[in-house]
Amino acid sequence: MESADAYSYLYMLGPQQNVTEWSTSSTSSYESYHEEGYQSTSPTPSERSKSRVTPLVLRKRRLAANARERRRMQNLNQAFDRLRTFLPQLGQDRQLSKYETLQMAQTYISALYDLLDQRQS
Repeated sequence: MESADAYSYLYMLGPQQNVTEWSTSSTSSYESYHEEGYQSTSPTPSERSKSRVTPLVLRKRRLAANARERRRMQNLNQAFDRLRTFLPQLGQDRQLSKYETLQMAQTYISALYDLLDQRQS
C-alpha cells in the first residue's frame, strides 16, 4: 500500500501510526481507536432520546417559519406599493406587477437623472 492511494487515507490514522503500521494492523480501525482513547462522536442511546425533536416541536417550528415568511412577503409587498406611489401613472387602471414596477422605477430614475444633467449643462 505504498501507492498514492495510501496517502489519501492518512487523515484516518492516529497520531503515532504511519501508513505501513496501518496497512499491516490486524485489529479493526474501530478497536484501535477505542484502545488509543478516541471518543465516539455518535450519541449514546440516552442522549439520542434527549436530542430527538418531537412532532409538536417540528410543527411549531414550521408554523413560526411560515409566519416569518408571511411577514417578510407582506413587508416586501408594502415596499412595492410605496414605490408605486412615487412612479408616474400612465393612465393604467391596473396595478403594475413587481417586475413592471422595478422597470418603471429604473426608467423614471434614469429620466430624472437625465433631466438634472440637462439643467446643469
